[in-house]
Amino acid sequence: MQLNIGKRLGLAFGVVVVVMVVAGGFALYQLNTSSTAFRDVSEHEMTVALAAFGIRSNFDEMVWATKNILLRGTDREAFSREIETFNYKKNRLETMWQPMLESILAGPDITDEQRKFYDDFKNEYAVFLDAWEQSLPVYQSRGREAADAIMKGKGRMTSDHLIELVRSLRAQALKDMEDAAARTRMVVITMLVAFLVAVLIAVISTFYIARQLATAIEGMTAGGRGKKK
Repeated sequence: MQLNIGKRLGLAFGVVVVVMVVAGGFALYQLNTSSTAFRDVSEHEMTVALAAFGIRSNFDEMVWATKNILLRGTDREAFSREIETFNYKKNRLETMWQPMLESILAGPDITDEQRKFYDDFKNEYAVFLDAWEQSLPVYQSRGREAADAIMKGKGRMTSDHLIELVRSLRAQALKDMEDAAARTRMVVITMLVAFLVAVLIAVISTFYIARQLATAIEGMTAGGRGKKK
């Protein structure tokens, strides 16, 4: 079936529109996926890292408070101050930072390895608290050395588990960012290719239509000369 110039022009224009629509749809999908990845990094990985560092900071201060108590506990004022510090940091750790961390660790984007790091932290933390509850009355009745023996090595691995959790989250965040960057590059390449294809189709169509018009004009001119003769 022969197509006239108008139909061929419309067909070429339709092909260009289809190419641009498909490329635009693909670009929007990839950009939306990248946007989701960036949002996950800011809302999940970074928040978990912040909460983990908050827990570690408060736990370190709890440990220092226990050391100060065992070293200077005979001073009632120092004893009272360090006990207050210990309880304050413990309360912040358990009511502020842990809920923030656990709400995200319960989500689908967290790996089993990351949950295990947190479970290991909780186990070490529980051991530390149990040892401290045992050592405090022992310290008051039998002295520092007996309390030190109970506390020795307790909670030593607590911070290590949190550090491993943050490292794992950082590696995951870097991977998500790299994937998002790769998708963005794919969008740029796709749109560039689509633009080049559209330009190529437009050039070919213009050249073809111009040749057809030239042929038609030549035919009409030749026909007019024949009639004059």
